[in-house]
Amino acid sequence: MNNSQTTQVEDNTGTGNQKIVSKSFTDLDGFKDFFEYQGKEIIQLSPGSLQAEFLSIQVGNLYVVSNQANQGVQFSGDGVKEYISFAILWSEKEKEYYSFLHPVEPQRTIFGFNNTEAHEIFPQGVALTHIIIPVKTFDAYADQLQRHDLDDNFRSKNHVNVLPTGMKEIKDYLKQLVWLAVNQPTFFQQPHIEKLVADDFLPLLISNIPTKLTSKCFLKPSRRSKLIIQAEQKMLANLEKPLTLKQLAQDLGSSSSALLYGFKDLFGISPMRYLKVQRLNAVRQRLKASAPESCTIAVLAGQFGFYSPCHFTKDYKTMFGELPSETLQKTATVN
Repeated sequence: MNNSQTTQVEDNTGTGNQKIVSKSFTDLDGFKDFFEYQGKEIIQLSPGSLQAEFLSIQVGNLYVVSNQANQGVQFSGDGVKEYISFAILWSEKEKEYYSFLHPVEPQRTIFGFNNTEAHEIFPQGVALTHIIIPVKTFDAYADQLQRHDLDDNFRSKNHVNVLPTGMKEIKDYLKQLVWLAVNQPTFFQQPHIEKLVADDFLPLLISNIPTKLTSKCFLKPSRRSKLIIQAEQKMLANLEKPLTLKQLAQDLGSSSSALLYGFKDLFGISPMRYLKVQRLNAVRQRLKASAPESCTIAVLAGQFGFYSPCHFTKDYKTMFGELPSETLQKTATVN
C-alpha cells in the first residue's frame, strides 16, 4: 500500500499488549485492504479522491478506533460475535447518517452494537469512533452495575439515544485518550493504565445508557426504508442489465417520486445516480481483478451499461480520481 503511512508505537515494558497505530489513505482500495474486511464491502458514494485517517488505541483488551473519510461511503458486512462495538459520530453539523436505515443523531446516538452484522451509510463523509469491547468484559461491568437489561435483546436494537450531556462526557473522555495517543503515547505503557481506563470508561459508557429504555430511546427507521431495501436489491441484481427509474418503480409497485425522495434522504443521491455509483464500483473491482493484457476496458465498461468510452472515462475519473487504465496498470504493478 504505497499510498498509506503507518506509525506504530509498541509497548516497551514487556507486557506486549498496548499498541497505537495510525494510518493515512489516499486510495479506497488501500483503505479496504488495510482493514481486511473479509465478507464485508465498502462502496464509495460521492465522487473524488478519498482522503482517510485511521487511529487505533489498544488498552488491554479494549480498542478505541477512530476513522475519518472525506467522501461518502456505504459499509456492510458481518460482525465479530466475540466483541461488541459502540460507535459515535463527531460531526457538529446537521448531516444525514444511517445505521441499518435508521437515522443517527451525532449529538445523541450510540450505535453499531449489533455484533452480528453492520450496515452503515455516511453520504457526505464521516468522522466516527468505535469502542470495541469483548462481550465477556462488557457483560462483567454491566453485571457489576446491575444493568442486566443490556442483554442480547438490547444489542439487537443496534442504536440508543442518550442525553446530550452524557454524550458530551463520553466524547470528552475519548478526546483525552486520543490526545494522549498522539502527544504522549508512552502514557499507555504504564502497567496500571489498562485497569484504570477500563474502570473509568466502561462504567461511564454503561451508566449513560438510559435505565428505562422506552421507545423514545430507540431510533425509528427511515419511513421508506423497506422500499429502499427492495430497490437496492433489485439494482444489485441488475448491474449488468438495463434498468430505468420508471421500470424500477413499476417492478416495486411504487412511484418514481417515492424512490427519488427515499434515495435522496438515505444516500444523498438519486436512484439512478446510486445505480451508476454501484456500477462504477463494480467495474473498478473487475479492473483490479483483471490481467491488463487480457482486459479491454471499453468492453468491460459496456457490460455494465457504459456504452460511451469517453463518458465512462470521465465518470470514472470523477468518481475515483484516476483513469480506468491507471487502475488496471496498478493491478499489473501489484501482480
